[in-house]
Amino acid sequence: MPIDTDAAIFEQLRPRLKAISCRIVGNDAEAEDVVQDCFLKWQSVEIATLATPAAWLTTVVQHQSIDHLRKRERDTTAARTALELMPEATPPAPEETLLQRAEMGEALARLLACLTPSERLALVLHEVFECSHADIAAALGAKTENVRQHLSRARRRLLREKEIAASEKLNRDLVRRFHAAINSIDVPAIVALLGEEQPISLHTRACANDAAYALALAA
Repeated sequence: MPIDTDAAIFEQLRPRLKAISCRIVGNDAEAEDVVQDCFLKWQSVEIATLATPAAWLTTVVQHQSIDHLRKRERDTTAARTALELMPEATPPAPEETLLQRAEMGEALARLLACLTPSERLALVLHEVFECSHADIAAALGAKTENVRQHLSRARRRLLREKEIAASEKLNRDLVRRFHAAINSIDVPAIVALLGEEQPISLHTRACANDAAYALALAA
């Protein structure tokens, strides 16, 4: 089998080239990348035209290492500048937080009033957390076909029951837990919250759900 003398020359010099690059860029991993780039250049050169291949490779690896170092510094500067220009996130005003919680409370009240545990859990996991049908099926212990049925029924029932009585409120702790789980994308918390019956008063009312819940909370 013929020996690639050009590759053999490079491999003989590789440790020395890596040591040169490492002294410039400061770490082995980046030095290895620089040496590999030099090898690609080496493969495209007419070796016979080089008076001293070792000197040529030394010069190339030094230039490549310096270029690599400059690029790293430019990238670091650009990242630092971008962070400085990025506007600081301002915390929401107290009234905004209250409004968000009020809206969350209304949404949760509708879910609990009109949907079964499986329906509301399937709907929230699919629409809010963007879970797949297979993942929702695993969470419910059901088949994917059942998940599709739950989603279809949930959407129909929410369209029919567009409003709940203004007097029907949820306790603050329930709303707070729902709000926190949605904001932190906490799937286990949502499963625990929506996948079980909540300790609320029951009132019979007209709803598409067979076991409809009207939610009355103690202040």
